[in-house]
Amino acid sequence: MSIQKLSLFRFTRLIFGLILFGFGLALVVLGNFGVSPWEVFHQGISKRTPLSIGITIIFVGVIILFFLFLLKEPMGIGTVANVLIIGLVVDLTLSLFGQITNIFARVAATLLGPIFVALGSGFYIGTSLGPGPRDGLMTAFNRRGLAIWKARTLIEGSCMLIGLLLGGTIGWGTVWFLLSVGPSVQFFLQRLEINN
Repeated sequence: MSIQKLSLFRFTRLIFGLILFGFGLALVVLGNFGVSPWEVFHQGISKRTPLSIGITIIFVGVIILFFLFLLKEPMGIGTVANVLIIGLVVDLTLSLFGQITNIFARVAATLLGPIFVALGSGFYIGTSLGPGPRDGLMTAFNRRGLAIWKARTLIEGSCMLIGLLLGGTIGWGTVWFLLSVGPSVQFFLQRLEINN
């Protein structure tokens, strides 16, 4: 495979993965049984400061990027694309679906959301074009010997706990996200990583 083809292949996978990731986050929101642990964290900070949730998300992302830079973690086009694409996909998905009222559809959305996030993570992180800020924390722990699923669960769990203490709210969907996303990311990343 030529370098040009490989680059196009990686870039296509990167975009596809980020779209799946954003779609998964939107499913969690549509299910309305609790937000993701990171959103609990952002919600908690927003309640304790004058910052809106949107500004909090950006602020937290910038701080994480700074620490990843200090740790000399690899960043790339995937890091930038993560910041730009996921939010747009979430907004687009929410505007297309509106509000889901059917209880079975809400449960299905909540259960499938973290799986789509994990599948998207496998596709986009597996390109080695750079993880997003929050996924970069997971890969930083992994480079230092902690299994992906343990790193992700530790980070998500810490975010949920801190966010809860700051006044964020959780539901059973939050707990499901916490318990399912780490093992699922590891499962998909092991199968979707491009080694060459």
